[in-house]
Amino acid sequence: MKTRLVRALVAALLVAFCGCRTTSEDRSDLLELEAPDAFAAQSAPGALSDQGWLAGFNDPLLNSLVAEAQKNNPNLRAAAARMKAVAANARAATAGLFPTASASGGASRNKRSGAAGFRLTNPVNDSFTLNAGIAWELDLWGKIQNRARAASADFEAATADFQAARLSLAANTVAAWFNTVEAELQVRLSEQTLKSFQTNLMVIEQGFDRGVNPALDVRLTRANVANARASLRQREQQRDTAIRTLEAILGRYPANRLVAANNLPRIARDIPVGLPSQLLNRRPDILAAERRLAAADERFKAARKDLLPTISLSANGGTQSSELKDVLDPDSNVWGFAANLAQPIFQGGRLRAIAKSNQAAVEAAIADYTQIALTAFREVETTLAAGQFLRERESALQAAAEESAQAEQLAWSQYQRGLVDIITVLESQRRSFNARSSLILISNQRLQNRLNLHLAIGGDFDALPPVDADDDSPTP
Repeated sequence: MKTRLVRALVAALLVAFCGCRTTSEDRSDLLELEAPDAFAAQSAPGALSDQGWLAGFNDPLLNSLVAEAQKNNPNLRAAAARMKAVAANARAATAGLFPTASASGGASRNKRSGAAGFRLTNPVNDSFTLNAGIAWELDLWGKIQNRARAASADFEAATADFQAARLSLAANTVAAWFNTVEAELQVRLSEQTLKSFQTNLMVIEQGFDRGVNPALDVRLTRANVANARASLRQREQQRDTAIRTLEAILGRYPANRLVAANNLPRIARDIPVGLPSQLLNRRPDILAAERRLAAADERFKAARKDLLPTISLSANGGTQSSELKDVLDPDSNVWGFAANLAQPIFQGGRLRAIAKSNQAAVEAAIADYTQIALTAFREVETTLAAGQFLRERESALQAAAEESAQAEQLAWSQYQRGLVDIITVLESQRRSFNARSSLILISNQRLQNRLNLHLAIGGDFDALPPVDADDDSPTP
């Protein structure tokens, strides 16, 4: 009988709880953002680019490096662990929506001694106890649900943060790979330049031995060779740093064993970036900021409801007997039921201060969301504009490199015929080297800018599936 009564009580509370559930409000009215109809610097109007930007670089080795970094990078593993912790906290927050049950039991034995000359019939006294209780705070105003929804929004924000970290790691891997390849190409250019200068020096020294070339030409050419050797060592150091940096990103020991590719990939075409308003639903950092705003708003609602009365129900029962079998007999249990009403009266303004603090947190979250969105718009506009500038610079440097190479050959030919002095030759060599080096640098900068554009528009890379925090994520 008592068992059926307890079940009926739990069923009644479930009906009351379901009738009090509310849905989260639409937050669009709080987001005061004015996005234009199109990006001002957009050069390729059209539908939004697909998500698999990594394949656009057409480098299978790069794909494998990104996959390795996603698997082994310690920072990403730490981010995944933090996301799992937030998921666990969110599930814990939903526990307040349900009743709590507890049980306790005990056993004791007392031994009594009789007076001198007397023997007790039962000198040993055993005692067994069993107690149980159920307690539930009715979520009459929905504040427990507010806090559960806030925790769920925190988890969604943490998930977006992890996605942002995952994208950032992929971008850092790609950027480090491009820097490594550029450093390798700069080393090869310096090696070729040094070899060319050494050949010229040998010719000039032979002319000096025959009395054709003056000692000044020999000295200046030797200085040129020495500078080229120093430049080569500097480029080798930069390559060493680039390789070790990439190895650390991949989770490897930075042993300088990675071998760079022979060429940088080429940018084939512009990519459509879609509409500015689409960033709000694509970029993980914007999604995380919006979810934090939602969480702050839910906590503010809960803090205001803390000023309202609370109703809680409880049921307690138990038994005590000298026989263990009697403790387990349901007919020997004694149950009691209670309902409590509590209304905060005076706490020195603590609850109102907490509510105002949470209201300020909402205002700060709105400002943070606005700033992050504006930063996203700026990044897209900047990278779009930079792409055009870099493309024009690369075209000019390509022409400069070709002309400088022809000028170098012409100056050396005329020097050998005595038409120009050594200074003209050295200057033409310097300009040719700088032009070719700048061309390698600008090619890398264009790739880095394209990479930044993919991130700015919130694109994914599709190298590995995302890491889930857990299969049973909270859904209060």
